[in-house]
Amino acid sequence: MTAPPKDDLFYRGKWLWMWPNWTLSLFDGGMNVSRINPTSPHHTDQHYHFFFADIAAEASESRAKSVQGTLAVVREDYTICPDTHRNYAAGAYSSGPLSGRHERGVQYFQERFAAALGL
Repeated sequence: MTAPPKDDLFYRGKWLWMWPNWTLSLFDGGMNVSRINPTSPHHTDQHYHFFFADIAAEASESRAKSVQGTLAVVREDYTICPDTHRNYAAGAYSSGPLSGRHERGVQYFQERFAAALGL
């Protein structure tokens, strides 16, 4: 997935995902790798490692801005998760893709996960 530059958005680059729980995000001047570890049906740990081309002391503020910007987006995403789980538990909607066009990756992941469990 890619995000072309739009106005003053800080996040632009390329995001890659590999089964079962690994991501690679490429952006100008660096990249980050994340590992997503489900630890229970209701809890997931996500571990990030950032790598930058410019490791000079003068670039530390720019690096910190990239890290904080990425983590801000992740925190926003995580605020949605408890509401989604509550809605599933309440029967507000059934499981499955909400958008066949936009959730092909989610469907692919769920199919791989089910196959790995022998379901």
